Amino acid sequence: MFTKSLNKLIRFDKRFIDILPIKTLFSAFQKVIPLAIINVYLHLALKLIFDPSAIVPAILHIRIRMIALSQSITILTSAFDYLLLALVAALWTKAYLEAKLDDLGFSKDELLPVLVNFALALLYGFATFTYSNQSAIHLILVLLLTYITNLSYVYLSKWTKGLLTDFGFAYLFWAAIVLASVAYLYSAIPSQINQGSFNGFFSMNFFSHWYGLALTAFLTPILFTLGFAIPTDLTTAATDLSQVNANLNAVYQAVMATLPYPQNPYSVLTTSILIGGVGSTLALTICLLFLKSRRLRRLGLWSLVPAVFDSNKILAYGLPLFFRPLTLVPMVLAATYGALVTSFFIKVGILRPTVFSVPSGTPHLLLSFFASQTPFDAIIVTGIILFGAVLIYWPFAKAIEKEEAYV
Repeated sequence: MFTKSLNKLIRFDKRFIDILPIKTLFSAFQKVIPLAIINVYLHLALKLIFDPSAIVPAILHIRIRMIALSQSITILTSAFDYLLLALVAALWTKAYLEAKLDDLGFSKDELLPVLVNFALALLYGFATFTYSNQSAIHLILVLLLTYITNLSYVYLSKWTKGLLTDFGFAYLFWAAIVLASVAYLYSAIPSQINQGSFNGFFSMNFFSHWYGLALTAFLTPILFTLGFAIPTDLTTAATDLSQVNANLNAVYQAVMATLPYPQNPYSVLTTSILIGGVGSTLALTICLLFLKSRRLRRLGLWSLVPAVFDSNKILAYGLPLFFRPLTLVPMVLAATYGALVTSFFIKVGILRPTVFSVPSGTPHLLLSFFASQTPFDAIIVTGIILFGAVLIYWPFAKAIEKEEAYV
């Protein structure tokens, strides 16, 4: 039954990635992998060393007095994020329009739409970047606008039968309309969406029960795969939730007190579905290390250290994880499995929930060990979750390797 379903998924995945927009988008992802690796390791250095509450200075009991340098690196890494997205948009535009216009029999210079979509992505950076906290980058928004822009260029070329001069007034007017429309759209995006914080929403009682947490675990990889930024309340700002504060107050009053909200996003989701990134992708990284494909093993090696510290961006561009049915299914299964296992052990009283704050950069792999009142039980449960996630990912990793062998 499982083998039959997996084979159907593989066939669907092959058909899906052969669609021209998807095929050219994946090609663009592949071309920016070296830059994505540099970007990820720069983020890692900031997260572990230069952040004011980073884990390395906290462990070594040192204080790095380089506030100006930390701010400069923060701005640099944020700019790099948007630049990477702009390069994807530009490369995708070039590859897609070359193929599409060639099929239509038009000989056009794609430089203008490439520049327009590169500027479109950079405009997104100017519109959404904030110094106070990390902006939430919604990949889907930029890629959707890029695709609409590409379609408008194709239809304009078809309507004029490709006779307009490449950089003539008509195309320049088209570019001006596109950029003005996009700039207006970006200015209308609510700041809450840009910041990716929904504290009041995740503080609802619905997220203090296993079914609410299981549903969130199920949906989170889907949103990530579609290019939406994951709310910071599930990652870096989980300790700000009202349930977590109520639990911490109870612990301060009595060390082993009965907690009012034992199951909450911090005690369940942050410690289980984000090990290595959304969908517990540290398990996928481990699987890649044992494949025969040299490219996939190398990808696993490059992504191993970032995955330990919960970044899966290298995998997201390298496999890719974005818009890929074959990687979405195990991500959903692994995340839901992790949330249910953690909820079960908390429910039966074997595991005490995570209640304490930890230094910035603490990997989710060790979060429950440092933040729970039962650290050794917590690390055993984390091991069970990671082992189960590896078993879930393994047949899909083999399927990806087999699929690449026939490309």
